[in-house]
Amino acid sequence: MVINNLRDFETSVNKKWEHIEAALNLTETYKEEIRNRIGSGLESVPLTSSETQLVLFGSLARKECTKGSDVDWTLLIDGQTKATHSTIASAIKHVLEDKERAEKSGITLAEPGTTGMFGQMTFSSDLIHYIGGQDDTNHNLSRRSLLLLESTVLENAAGTVYERVVRGIIDQYIDNDSGFAGVSGKDDNIPRFLLNDVIRFWRTMCVDFAYKQKEQQGKKWAIRNIKLRMSRKLIFLKGLLLCFQNFKEIIEPTELKSKIKTDVYNGVLESPLDFITKTLKKTGIPDAYLVELLDAYNNFLGFLNDESFRDHLTKLESERAYQDKDFLIARKNSHDFQDAIRKIFIEHESKLKEFTLKYGVL
Repeated sequence: MVINNLRDFETSVNKKWEHIEAALNLTETYKEEIRNRIGSGLESVPLTSSETQLVLFGSLARKECTKGSDVDWTLLIDGQTKATHSTIASAIKHVLEDKERAEKSGITLAEPGTTGMFGQMTFSSDLIHYIGGQDDTNHNLSRRSLLLLESTVLENAAGTVYERVVRGIIDQYIDNDSGFAGVSGKDDNIPRFLLNDVIRFWRTMCVDFAYKQKEQQGKKWAIRNIKLRMSRKLIFLKGLLLCFQNFKEIIEPTELKSKIKTDVYNGVLESPLDFITKTLKKTGIPDAYLVELLDAYNNFLGFLNDESFRDHLTKLESERAYQDKDFLIARKNSHDFQDAIRKIFIEHESKLKEFTLKYGVL
């Protein structure tokens, strides 16, 4: 059986991850509500045009919304800057956070966090041209990385601003990778420039977690700790596998860069769980290891969708976390997730282990 996504794998192993399925269904409900609000509230505003597009991130892009999920969005701009762009961004913010519409539909779309990462405009020139160097701020690195690892749009991406910008970023990574400077002597097919930035982004998330612990004086520490161990680590795995998918493939030298660009772009369009499942199955990872990984992630989404459990972890301070029963349950589950990752990437003899040790560790 060809495994194209998580549902195919469910069928092949006769499993049903109910919390993952519930999150997928809730994601579709949220996206439909966003479409309705945009359609009814922004008739006179050119939301999607040749130079602007609404892009969604976070749980909406990962297809794993739970009760209380934030709606992380940006207005992606690829073109000449205009005064009307800020008007469009303000209009989007208004209709998505409109309380009257929420009461009418029964669906509250939680506004983005307070970091300033989302809920505003993002310009393509910064994402494409500032990769590395002092102008590549944490926000710029994060927006660019998240665009590749967990982003989506409400319409077909083909021919849109979203496709143009994502392909532009991928072009920068591949065309400026010294490993692809010539057409001979390339035997691993690894986009090292992209891989290094994926690793840099993961380490940045870890460092930012420690910074926020100090800045926020331990507030929301427990829920952020579990998310770092689970959903943040999940998109890091997707990034690693985006770079791994062509490892040691036999590719004609003249087609090498083009194929890698295409495969990376197609991977960007898939949700992390779908892409990870499909790629690992192609690698020959034992079903049992992948089941362990998905069991743990299914439990994680169940925790987040339990309002009392999630609220408790959100309010739990770091000083009390390691004596708290609920936090210890979630922490044990994150260890199960990590154990499955170790088996898949490090212990099982495969090309993935070779890639991980050669490029991901040393």
